[in-house]
Amino acid sequence: MLTRVISAFIGIPVVVVLVFWPGGVPFAILVGAACLIGLLEFYGAARAGGARPHVLFGAVASILFIYEAQWVEFGSRYFIPTLIAVVLLAFTVELVRVSRAPFVNVGVTILGLCYVVWLLVHFIWLRQMGMDKVGPWNLEASAWLVMFVLATTWATDTGAYFTGRLYGKKKLAPNISPGKTVEGSVGGLVSAVIVGAAVGALINLPQPHGLILGGLMGIVGQVGDLVASAMKREVGVKDFGAIMPGHGGILDRIDSLLFTGPVFFWYLTIFLLPWIYL
Repeated sequence: MLTRVISAFIGIPVVVVLVFWPGGVPFAILVGAACLIGLLEFYGAARAGGARPHVLFGAVASILFIYEAQWVEFGSRYFIPTLIAVVLLAFTVELVRVSRAPFVNVGVTILGLCYVVWLLVHFIWLRQMGMDKVGPWNLEASAWLVMFVLATTWATDTGAYFTGRLYGKKKLAPNISPGKTVEGSVGGLVSAVIVGAAVGALINLPQPHGLILGGLMGIVGQVGDLVASAMKREVGVKDFGAIMPGHGGILDRIDSLLFTGPVFFWYLTIFLLPWIYL
C-alpha cells in the first residue's frame, strides 16, 4: 500500500504538469510513451496465453497513429491505410510461419492496436480541443477537459477502493475480479458524480452535463477495469507489467482511462461542440 501511495504521489503531479504544459506536445509524448509501453505489455500478456502477435508491425503502426493524432488533422485519412498495412503484412508473415495461427496472431495484433493505441490517442485529440479558449487561471481549456477525465476516473478508483474496504460485502464480479464489491462500485460512481459536478462548475461546463459526464465516467471506468481483469484472468497473469512499483504495468493503471477518454471525447463532440469553441 505504501509503495502505491508513493508512486501516485510522484506520478500524479508529473502527469498534471504535462497536461497543462502549453501547446500539448509534452502531453502527446507522454500519451505516446504510454501507448507503446502499454502495447508491448498487451502483446506480452497475449504471448503468455499462447498467441504470437506481430510486435514489430504493431509498434510501428502505434508510432504512426501517435504522430497522425498530434501532427495531422483529426480523422486523418492515414489511419485506415496504416491499419490495412498491418493486417496485410501480418497475414503474409503468417503464411511462412511454421506454427501458423492467423486467426489468433493477427487478431491479437489488431486488437492490441485498437484497445491500447486507438483508444488512448483520444486523449491527444481531447487536448487539442478548444485550444484558443482559456480556462480558469488563464490555462488552455483543452487541458481542463483532459483533467476532467483524469479527475473523475481517479475519483472512481479511489472511491471504489475505500468504500469497498470499509463497507464492501457483496461481490460485484467474483469470477473476474474477486476483490471488487457492489458497495465499492456504488462508492466509486458517487465519487465520480461529485467530482464531475465540481470540475464541471470550475470550467463552466453547461449543467447538467457535469453530472451526466461524471456518472458516465464512473460507469465506463469501472467497466474498463473489469475488462482488463477479464483479459488478465484469461491468459493467467496477475498484472500486465511491473514498470510502476505497487501498481503493476502501464495498462494496469490506464485500463479505466482507455474507456473514459473516448466516451468523454465523443460526448463532447456530439453534444457540446458549440460550447467548446465559444
